[in-house]
Amino acid sequence: MINYIKRVILAILGRPVAKFSMEKNYVIYTGNYKRFQNKIAVVTGASGAIGSAIAWRLGVEGAFVYLASRNEKKLYSLAEEMKKSGIECTPLITDVTNEKSIENAANKIIKDRGTVDILINCAGGSTRDKCTNFVDQSIEMINEMLEVNLRGSMLCTRTFGRIMINNNAGKIVNISSIIGEHGKPKFSDYAAAKAGIIGFTKSIAQELGAYGINVNSVSPGFIQRGTFNDRQLPYLLNSNFLKKVGCAEDVASAVAFLVSDEANFITGHNLCVDGGRSLGLHGD
Repeated sequence: MINYIKRVILAILGRPVAKFSMEKNYVIYTGNYKRFQNKIAVVTGASGAIGSAIAWRLGVEGAFVYLASRNEKKLYSLAEEMKKSGIECTPLITDVTNEKSIENAANKIIKDRGTVDILINCAGGSTRDKCTNFVDQSIEMINEMLEVNLRGSMLCTRTFGRIMINNNAGKIVNISSIIGEHGKPKFSDYAAAKAGIIGFTKSIAQELGAYGINVNSVSPGFIQRGTFNDRQLPYLLNSNFLKKVGCAEDVASAVAFLVSDEANFITGHNLCVDGGRSLGLHGD
């Protein structure tokens, strides 16, 4: 605590500050039991921070992971790194806003593996530095938020859901956001898309439940990516009630639970992974 206070004081005084990184050794203890052995998983948005963490988690626990993303460079780099660690995976250049691209990905998976057991709809993103009051937002950015975040998840669920129906089994997790539940100024387009994911999850869970398919969503809070410094540290620690810095692995752990047999009787649920931030959007 004393060292933390010193760092904050130095930051306030404008002196050089230490940099911190969210990059760390991701240790998963599985023993001899791998929950997803012989399972075929598809992770969209796999080249992103959260998507890659989910892919790693499922792969380490035995799943064969199809890595789907538009970012070819990051995707192939991730696949190479995972394979070096003994994880079975295949990169698939996939645009979730394009129905043909999704169909092509599904056809390849069926040809190679014959089925899909797990679908993680993680492709998406916020407006970030282009966020603004909704009345000033461009139509192009509004369309992009809805296309990538909401429509992409719907199209992938439509395609891979058909495969799961034929198997009378499957697990689907859609990545939403606590902003989808509570909203946030200047993120109205993103909030609308993520709120839509929660509503879609609840509805499709009712439709697919008769086929033994579980559909849930996960809503992350503020998840730090990359590096941060002492000036940012107070904000990060005050962004939730646990006074912790959330990371992608926290989201991956929640997803892994929801697609495991331990969650067989859970469907239509939205799990918040936010350190309690959504109890009042703490820190906003």
